[in-house]
Amino acid sequence: MKTLNDSLREEFDDILNKEEYKKIIEDKKLDLIVLKKAFEILLKYKSDAEAIDKSKTEFENYLINYFKIQKNDN
Repeated sequence: MKTLNDSLREEFDDILNKEEYKKIIEDKKLDLIVLKKAFEILLKYKSDAEAIDKSKTEFENYLINYFKIQKNDN
């Protein structure tokens, strides 16, 4: 039996696989693994209404740190 998180992951994957988004991801050289890990952070806190702000902050921090590391590696 699929969980809500499983269904949300499938929806997210379906979106990422649409041609319009695949092109954006390719053009901007985005890392799918990073996008999926960031999405997992949102899922982690989704069931707790009080943790929504924490979820957004963790999501932003994850992406910001990733891009900082990428910038420093180049």
